[in-house]
Amino acid sequence: MNGYLRVKIVGWFFLVLLAGCNPMNAASERHGSGETTADGDPIYEKNPHPTQAYRITMTIEDAPGPFEWISGTAFYEMTNHKQCTPIEPIAGVWSKSKEDGIPIHFKKINESTYVATIYADGMVDSDYYGKGVCRWELTSVDVSLRATGKHEETRFQPGIYKDKLLSGEPGVTYFWSGGYPKDEMDNYPDSGHSDPTQFKESLRNQLFKVTLLSTKETP
Repeated sequence: MNGYLRVKIVGWFFLVLLAGCNPMNAASERHGSGETTADGDPIYEKNPHPTQAYRITMTIEDAPGPFEWISGTAFYEMTNHKQCTPIEPIAGVWSKSKEDGIPIHFKKINESTYVATIYADGMVDSDYYGKGVCRWELTSVDVSLRATGKHEETRFQPGIYKDKLLSGEPGVTYFWSGGYPKDEMDNYPDSGHSDPTQFKESLRNQLFKVTLLSTKETP
């Protein structure tokens, strides 16, 4: 499993549960300045008027069957987390969340192609903790594919990260078709491999490929 995705799975899946396949709605996601969680922490704001748009094109090749359930999330991270959030005085650690995400919606173009729009400026830079402005950057787009959407089905999870999002280089992930529609383990999170040679040689003719390509949109 891709190491980066392994770290992100718990937070990512929480957002997927919230988002499902609903389209991104920046206005409904935005929280007013000063709102807090039940623990008293500030709620990070989503930008109601983002301008830095990127078109994400997802292409699926040689799939063993259709994917009727597709969910995506654009992830953002604070670039100055230790400078703009408080340190825990006893533990000596920075425990405030440094990541947030915005659900995105993929529109089906044909049986193998889907498109979505994300925004590099999807989060609001703000002084959330009274220690200076926290600044955000887009770090990744993560996607989850299921055959029909049943909970027990495999979650095929391709992703594309900051360097390729901004450069326009495609992000390619290979998956073993034998895990479709369901693996031996219910709700199995399969993050695949970027290199087909990472699969056993006997499985390399049983793979399908998902490509994510980011294109900057002009205003």
